[in-house]
Amino acid sequence: MKGRLQAVAVAGLAMGTLVFAWVGAAAAALVMLRKGIAEGGYVVFWALLPAVAVAILGADVGPLTMLLGGAVTALVLRDTRSWPMALLAAVASGYVVAGLLYGMAEDYLASILALIQPMLDQFEAQMQGSMPEIGGGDIAAVIGASTVLWSVLAVMLARWWQAMLYNPGGFRQEMWRLRLPPAMAVGLVIVMLLVANSGTPFRFWGVMCLLPFAMSGLALVHGTVGQLALSGGWLVIFYIALLLLSPLWMALVFAAIVDSWIDIRGRLPQRGK
Repeated sequence: MKGRLQAVAVAGLAMGTLVFAWVGAAAAALVMLRKGIAEGGYVVFWALLPAVAVAILGADVGPLTMLLGGAVTALVLRDTRSWPMALLAAVASGYVVAGLLYGMAEDYLASILALIQPMLDQFEAQMQGSMPEIGGGDIAAVIGASTVLWSVLAVMLARWWQAMLYNPGGFRQEMWRLRLPPAMAVGLVIVMLLVANSGTPFRFWGVMCLLPFAMSGLALVHGTVGQLALSGGWLVIFYIALLLLSPLWMALVFAAIVDSWIDIRGRLPQRGK
């Protein structure tokens, strides 16, 4: 926030790595959130250079897609001041990335598949059963979903930084209130079902539509704990259960869908501050 040089330095240096690329994406998103597309676009442009270098020399498009997806998501959040719209922008970014890779980068997807094929074969041997054949469309779906996830996480980190600097406690309140509108929830479900049933190459593409529900479900849990002034230990128990019990994720998605229609937090007493 002190100037262009500092922002470009942080974003550019971080984007040149795989470990800290998310920090670079968050730094660019912070400038986009605070100063808009002119200053944010300047930082994104210079951060693109190391991200493109990693994509070409390191054969990893992750930093590049994270940077662009995060920038789009941050811009939408700044313009609309709506986390649901920002999540929708992240999903759209994921689909664009997956579509471009599937349509124009078959060799790249094939190289990734060849890299992970030994692990898939070993997993199939351990399972002692046949697994569905993995193709380029499945790899594109994974990269698209990763773009959605890391774009949202980068913008969340940027929003937290922004709140710490200019609006202490504001990020927590935003997360507590995050809820998908009913029309958006229905639209995401319809897109998910249509894409998942569009053929074998697209069978996993619907996962990208699930991520906004997962985020909304997590916001529901945090908001409920906050409103009821419950101990933070409940969140610890919840996240441990989330790690150990995979069906809990689907329960979280279902709760987010229900919440979009009946506003669960709006029906709870306001005990927390």
